[in-house]
Amino acid sequence: MREQACITRPRWHFALQQGWINDPNGLVWFKGEYHLYFQCNPYSNQWDKMHWGHAVSQDLMHWEECQPALVPEEVYEDDQRGGCFSGSVVAHEGRLYAFYTAVSRDKESGQVCSRQCLACSDDGYQFTKYKGNPIISESPSGNSDFRDPKVIFCKDRWQMLVGGTSGSASDRKSHGRIYLYHSEDLIHWNYDGILYEGKDGEGTMFECPDLFELNGKWVITASPMNRTDFLPTIYMVGALSFKNCLFCKESGGTLDLGPHYYASQAYHDRDGRLLSIAWLGGWEWMPWIEDHGPSETKGYRGLMSCPRLLSMTRDGQLRMEPYRSIESTGDLCVRTISINGSLEMAHVNTAEHSLYLHGQISRKKSVRSLSFTFCDDDGHTISLTLDFLFGSIIRDYSKADPWSRSGVKIYRAEIGEEMDVPFDIIYDGNALEVYLFGGRYNISSMLYPTKSDLRISVSSRGGGCKLSWEKVREERARE
Repeated sequence: MREQACITRPRWHFALQQGWINDPNGLVWFKGEYHLYFQCNPYSNQWDKMHWGHAVSQDLMHWEECQPALVPEEVYEDDQRGGCFSGSVVAHEGRLYAFYTAVSRDKESGQVCSRQCLACSDDGYQFTKYKGNPIISESPSGNSDFRDPKVIFCKDRWQMLVGGTSGSASDRKSHGRIYLYHSEDLIHWNYDGILYEGKDGEGTMFECPDLFELNGKWVITASPMNRTDFLPTIYMVGALSFKNCLFCKESGGTLDLGPHYYASQAYHDRDGRLLSIAWLGGWEWMPWIEDHGPSETKGYRGLMSCPRLLSMTRDGQLRMEPYRSIESTGDLCVRTISINGSLEMAHVNTAEHSLYLHGQISRKKSVRSLSFTFCDDDGHTISLTLDFLFGSIIRDYSKADPWSRSGVKIYRAEIGEEMDVPFDIIYDGNALEVYLFGGRYNISSMLYPTKSDLRISVSSRGGGCKLSWEKVREERARE
């Protein structure tokens, strides 16, 4: 019999009061507040007929849930396993334009139909679907795996990316595709071609594609299905020509090394800074995930990540740091760890508190590895090891709780010469986000301890080190 999980509602991550949540579909500053839209099922804790949920905020940390923004009521979105799928939102001339994938099923052939549609709003709360929907009626490849439109403005016109595949998302021989369209008026769209097609092993379908410019370079992100290295969200940096529908990849990587950072999308905050937010979840083609974790008794399942500030290093590597530091008490803890020693940084009751740690480890050259360990009172443990000798980050979930348990994964990381390890750790509800080296390497996941206490420790192998950190603990509001 499976153990009972400790389910704790977050205070810094957005979650529905009731129902299933997954992909973020839009984050926009509009008429004095942030509007967050997301794919959801407000009637059940299972993925089913999809709606667009809606929440508002002033600070991207404290959210007020609103009524769903899009409800699947039209004939072109009426499939029980369809509805209003993911997309994006843009603000233009005092209106919001929501682009989404409508999924229905042909009653005669039984074929799934995925088409791109539009809805508009003057206040961010009430949307009216365009009478001429769909605005894009079929995939250039003629298949049903055609979804998640992302719209931006560039080169004096609107550009749209849509995810797709050369064949079928379930066919391991297929290659993921990203299609490009353009428009002058946000309604009538012209097809430009395939902006990017994956190679063998890069995924059979690119979900939730995104495009943004940073440091004079263009960045494409996507969440691939059936990728051989199982990375949940990837990015590619390079040069782009909209006129020629051409993207030349120069470098790439992943936004997060954890199992749960999916469908990431980039947005601008009210000050113009670029930030990312994602769904802390995953899908069945990720073989280390048995399910989506346990559900809270009222039917709540799924979280949004904390927003992250995006930046780029000189060598084209993306960095993501916590968008907003949770207010610190200013109390600094300074400790030393002896050779082959360990130190407990925090012991938190997750049912009563959320935890934020900000600090740095300074190591001696002889230190071969450093490990962060997260352990509940039943001995369920995950560890993140920085191997300086071989230049890798090792993620070990083999002894985690039953819902998070998976094997050991090793990722290459350019850390061999790093003597200082800045870190941020956010543990909130069942969400764990770890930021390392100023956001160059991040690991996010959902954890479900079987008892509410969680201990966070650091250990050193091969030499000693100095550890300094600030700890903030906030009381949780009781329901």
